[in-house]
Amino acid sequence: MRTLITFFICFSFTLHAQEKQGRVMRPNTKGIGKCLVIGQASIKVIYALNANDIRDERTYIDSQVLLIGKGLSKLYSRFLELNDSLHDDFIKRNPNATSMPRIFFSGGRNCQYWSEYQFTDIYSDNGIYTCYATMPWAMERYNAFYTEPMYQQHWTLSNEQLSILGYDCQKATCQWRGRTFEAWFTTKIPTRLGPWIFGGLPGLILKIYDKDHLYTWEAVEIKSGKFPIVKSEYKGFVKDTREHIYKLQVAANRDHLKTAGARDYQTGQLKSKPHPYEPLEKE
Repeated sequence: MRTLITFFICFSFTLHAQEKQGRVMRPNTKGIGKCLVIGQASIKVIYALNANDIRDERTYIDSQVLLIGKGLSKLYSRFLELNDSLHDDFIKRNPNATSMPRIFFSGGRNCQYWSEYQFTDIYSDNGIYTCYATMPWAMERYNAFYTEPMYQQHWTLSNEQLSILGYDCQKATCQWRGRTFEAWFTTKIPTRLGPWIFGGLPGLILKIYDKDHLYTWEAVEIKSGKFPIVKSEYKGFVKDTREHIYKLQVAANRDHLKTAGARDYQTGQLKSKPHPYEPLEKE
């Protein structure tokens, strides 16, 4: 009985941890906008972020795409891409509309909420990541981008093996920005990339998670072919530092109203509604 209770507690914690922890409203959809093809990818990887059931994307927090080209890559949200496409289609079919649905594509769990891990597009080129961070509702004035070097993690390889999507994967661990991470990579796909800004291993990362299982990315599909790498205009985004954007994102998750500067109409005092939140990176 004691073993059963312990299992139940651990299982419940894992499910709770992999929810969208913040309760921050997502920004209004603006559509795809102006884009420019900046390169071509030969590999397309689709990852599930925090899936309750890896076979059902309705249980994902997000579905993310990694496009891998020669010296160039892009990571973005597939759910948001679908939402933007439906927005643009609605505008074409209803040119005189005075209002529109706030969310067109309700993919995944808790789709009404914002997460920095969903609302960040990441490009890599010449050893540098460029991250475009879209802020939540009422904080769009802080939309910004920043750069940082690639392959910052220092990995320790182990002999443990795991099969993912038919690929033999090897385990690696690292300490990074205050957390311990475990990754499974395959040398059968010779790239040093992975989801988010994880990389530097001698093969593609197919699965990665922190030891507390707050965040998990796992590959669900890998395709070979010719895929255009498209870059949006990112109108209104300003250059900033990772440190400043990180502080804003954490603050928004922990108290969106206060961080956005919302005030009570009667008293003029700042509103506040704190919420517990644990970021992927502690520093």
